[in-house]
Amino acid sequence: MKKSFIIYCLGMFLVLSGFAQDKPMRVGLKFGVPNIAGLNLEYATGKFAPTLDFSYFSLGDESSGKVSFSYIEIGSNYYFKEEGKGLYGHLSYGRVGLTATYDDAFGKGEGTAAINLVNIKIGAKLGNGFYFRPEIGFAAGGGGTYEVTYDDASVVEYAAPSVFGGVVFNLGFGVAF
Repeated sequence: MKKSFIIYCLGMFLVLSGFAQDKPMRVGLKFGVPNIAGLNLEYATGKFAPTLDFSYFSLGDESSGKVSFSYIEIGSNYYFKEEGKGLYGHLSYGRVGLTATYDDAFGKGEGTAAINLVNIKIGAKLGNGFYFRPEIGFAAGGGGTYEVTYDDASVVEYAAPSVFGGVVFNLGFGVAF
């Protein structure tokens, strides 16, 4: 289902290309919260610009313990004045995924977590071919679960609070073509 949705969105990017402006495709890097560091894609179709952010990294090794983090966000920017430039508002859906394994004197274990977020941000795309992009906003989420599997194969599941939120802040830069 998730793959079908992503394929559908990418197809929409291509269909909307007939309405695109000069240098509609943007590829960049973003650093901040909640994505930490990742890839940002945007396709400007006038004042609306669908966006996709992706982050993934892993720390540690299989012998002592490993933590993996992933973040995916799909949404849209709405440029207030110029098409594809300047100040914009942003609305998106994001999903944070964490997986951790450990092996120590107390045994082995594995834990996973998934948290869904709705992000509302305001930002600015500054520049044309090469650009800088600051963003600030708020993320509200909930419904996440944490599952821990112990060495004896017992599983304990914890539920995240139903609604929580926090400040979102990103700095990005990239190239438009």
